[in-house]
Amino acid sequence: MSRDQLLENPIDLIRETRSNFSILNDSESLANVQKNFEELQRIVQEKVDRKDGEVKQLDSAVRKTENRLEMLRRTRDDSGTAEDGNSSSEDAEKLFQELELLEHRLVTLRKQVDLDIKELAQESREKSEELVQEAQPVDRDHKTNILKIQVYRSLGVVLDLSNKNALLNKAGTLDVVPLDDPVSDHYKTKYLWDSI
Repeated sequence: MSRDQLLENPIDLIRETRSNFSILNDSESLANVQKNFEELQRIVQEKVDRKDGEVKQLDSAVRKTENRLEMLRRTRDDSGTAEDGNSSSEDAEKLFQELELLEHRLVTLRKQVDLDIKELAQESREKSEELVQEAQPVDRDHKTNILKIQVYRSLGVVLDLSNKNALLNKAGTLDVVPLDDPVSDHYKTKYLWDSI
């Protein structure tokens, strides 16, 4: 459609402007956020599973040591000789010390696992909040500015805010309109719309 036809028919102008919007970057950004969040959850779950495995191994070692200690006590109680009592008592003492050491390691590891789980859960919450915040614009003004920039770009106008210029690319020619000159904003806006 020609420019005059679009100006005469604002509905077609709005349709053409809407068709020029691109949400591809937003979709990619949301997909990346989701992918990063799933990766973070997977890493946290792997760490939790690994620590749970260590705790189970230590529990198993403690149970085995307790069973051995109980067997030695029964053997000592069943045997009536002093000689057997001495060797059993030494074995029992060694096993008791080993059992205490394993129990201490188990308690320490359980505390560490609990702390790690809390820390990982906190990191996961913070990271997911950051990712959600990155995916969503901060406020309405921000959304409005993004929409304005998208409209300008779809119409061929690029704002160069660092140099305070509006660049209009129409039919291969580049027109530069300074935004900080003393000319009124109404005149600049009218000039840009007429050039489009």
